[in-house]
Amino acid sequence: MVTLQRLAQAVRLVDQVGGLDDPTEFPAVVLPGLAGLIGCDVVTYNEIGTSPRAVRYRDFPTQSLAPETRRVFARYVHEHPLVNYYRRTGDPRPMKISDLLDRKRFHALSLYAEFFAKRPVEHQLAMTVADRRSIVVGFAFSRSTCDFTEADREVLGVLRGPLLTGLLRCRSRYRARLTLDLPDPDRLAELTDREVYILELVATGRTNQAIAHALQISPRTVAKHLEHAYRKLNVSSRASAATLVASGSVR
Repeated sequence: MVTLQRLAQAVRLVDQVGGLDDPTEFPAVVLPGLAGLIGCDVVTYNEIGTSPRAVRYRDFPTQSLAPETRRVFARYVHEHPLVNYYRRTGDPRPMKISDLLDRKRFHALSLYAEFFAKRPVEHQLAMTVADRRSIVVGFAFSRSTCDFTEADREVLGVLRGPLLTGLLRCRSRYRARLTLDLPDPDRLAELTDREVYILELVATGRTNQAIAHALQISPRTVAKHLEHAYRKLNVSSRASAATLVASGSVR
């Protein structure tokens, strides 16, 4: 049974999302709110595509998962029962790993041995906030002890629609605002090939550290390239630059 207190928390969270103007702030606002509502060791916001390079997540509490664990997770995500379920069915309902696998089968996965067991994660509940099967976008709640309850599932089921609506409206407002500030073609032409490539990596969610590793340069050099690109594009944030790349304005 969902208590009035939890419903009040859910309403406050939906109100917070409704006030967002920048979609990059969505995880930072929603993750703490969901953690307080559901109760878990770690909650993550995930964007999982069909290749290891297209796997991203944000965690709460922040830095609960070390950066190097992303590569391990990406290597074995094809075994994840919830990701595979959402991708196969398109069913948006909140689901638990225990809905799909018993403990013995879960423990037999390489994903468990190489990733979950080292956290540790024994129970997980997930919810999607996207309707495309090619990319699974949503939240995963992890616990090391007791499994999640039907009340937990019910709360997420109630929240999914309003959170998705809030996110879509935030993206629309952001695109509309950005359109008013798009740089002219002369500014775009000033970008070097290296600056364009780094902006494309930024748009995929890479950190300066990850970009530096990929290009075999220092994070400070990456920061300098971005500083120059922002000045040429007349933008002030990673989010604005990433949206320009995603919209095809920077090519």
